[in-house]
Amino acid sequence: MNNPKKVLVWMAGLLVLFLAGCGEVKETQDINYATAVGVDFKDGKYHCYVQFIDLKKVAKTETADSRPPKVWVSKADGTTFTDAFFEVYNTAQERILWAYVTSIVLSESAIKEGFPDIFDGLTRYYEFRLTPWIFGTKESIPDLLSTLGFYDQTSLNTILHKPEGTFQQNSVLKPIQVFKFASHIFEPVYTSYLPSLAINDTQWEQNKKDEPKLEYDGAFFMENDEYKGFYGLNEIKGFRWAIPDMERLSMLVPNFQNPDFLAVFEAPKTKLRAGDSPMINVQVKAKGYVVNRENNSATRLKQMEELTSANIEKEIRELYEFGLKENVDFLNLQHALYRSNWKAWNKLYGKAEDDEEHELLDKITVDVKIKHGGALRNRLLKVKEID
Repeated sequence: MNNPKKVLVWMAGLLVLFLAGCGEVKETQDINYATAVGVDFKDGKYHCYVQFIDLKKVAKTETADSRPPKVWVSKADGTTFTDAFFEVYNTAQERILWAYVTSIVLSESAIKEGFPDIFDGLTRYYEFRLTPWIFGTKESIPDLLSTLGFYDQTSLNTILHKPEGTFQQNSVLKPIQVFKFASHIFEPVYTSYLPSLAINDTQWEQNKKDEPKLEYDGAFFMENDEYKGFYGLNEIKGFRWAIPDMERLSMLVPNFQNPDFLAVFEAPKTKLRAGDSPMINVQVKAKGYVVNRENNSATRLKQMEELTSANIEKEIRELYEFGLKENVDFLNLQHALYRSNWKAWNKLYGKAEDDEEHELLDKITVDVKIKHGGALRNRLLKVKEID
């Protein structure tokens, strides 16, 4: 490169390449940013929905935008999920960027048709990430994707896109990401779940007009890719004790027939241990505090802990018995047996025609410690012992 002419030619070449590359750069306003994808299956076709958000309502600007947020939802269908997906491009007007999708919603019929095909279609395109939250729903997907947050904020400020905040305050169901759900689907004899989103249009009002908001109403369950059914929150109360890494659970503890006190538990731990073959033990450890007391019937700290332990055990046992009836392994005892004692599992479930749930629950052990009362979190709960 000592020859000045060669240096000039080399620099000119770089400049041409740079300018050519700049010609491909799109301005922010010239790109459609997809934020959510919905999938339905009906009449033998896949129906694909794509959500666009008005970025002007998301970006922080010096002048406040008082106009209501805008949400666009596309509708396209095809004989395969990929066909339906490509139909969206026909009316997109500008390039669609898929890298910012943070939520995927599947209808019950799409779940029944099979998640693996949808997962395969999504992961074949390099822009899609495996980190979006994934939900099921019984609602109209366009209606769900059009439900807004508070204070004229977009759908990005709802549990559809940001479920972590409410989960930290009240862990009804743990939200799950695509990569985690996929790993459960392909895990041997594992029962996975999808949180179900619904639209509640009666709990909130704005200026005395009903304002719909999203909520959890239950969960869809699958054993690998076999659909096992939808169950409402009241049917599966004990399931919250079986979900790993729950952050904050509340329980209204009854004393005989009457509510006695509300206990809140942070980060409870549940483990499945091999018992007398082929049985599995369920062990729960929970530390918490009392938020309020409805009456004074439970006056001893030990009595509170005993009542709470009994109620947790009751919820888990009722869930287990309900699972036997519905042929759904909510507690994943079969998977625990498969991992801890494959020979015992193979003896019970190895035959292809045997798809029944067998009695696998041995013991439920609950260890509850109540440490303090509500706002006085730096003080131990002191209750006068009464003989």
